[in-house]
This record gives sequence, structure tokens and C-alpha cells, in this order.
Amino acid sequence: MPVSEELLEILACPMCKKDVEYKNEEDFLSCKKCDIRYFAERFKNRSTCPKCGEKLEKIKGEVLVCVDCKRWYPIIEDIPHMLPDELREDLA
Repeated sequence: MPVSEELLEILACPMCKKDVEYKNEEDFLSCKKCDIRYFAERFKNRSTCPKCGEKLEKIKGEVLVCVDCKRWYPIIEDIPHMLPDELREDLA
């Protein structure tokens, strides 16, 4: 389900505080063992999880991308996961 315009108006990047934009049907690499999604655009030529070494599976998903610093935040089960860098496991 797309993020509502009302929610997008109040959401901001937790790192630089700028606006975020919604992207639907983006490519992700998913590690089932670690339950982590990696944004495929940032993990090109990668086939294994940097955390555990397991094979990554290609999936489609929704994401919010900061319009300024280009950090990305996955939307999992309709919930934006907008954590600052130091609390994220998917930035290996």
C-alpha cells in the first residue's frame, strides 16, 4: 500500500531532516536468516549477506529515499523503518 500524501508531508530523513520521496516496486536483496533487506541499487554485484554470508534473494519492495542525502528507508509490512545510520544493520 502506498504511503499517504499526508504522511509524506510530515516524514523527514532522520539524518539530515530533509523530505523523503516514496518509491514503489524497487529491487531489494533479502537475507532470510538475518531478516534484513538491502537496497539492491546500493549493493550491486553482491550475492551473499555481508552479516552472515547466506545467499541473498531478490525481492520487490517499497522504499523512502531522502531527496537530499539519498539515504534510503525500507517500508516493511506498510511501516516505514526510518532509523538513523548507527541503529541500522542494512548499511554494511
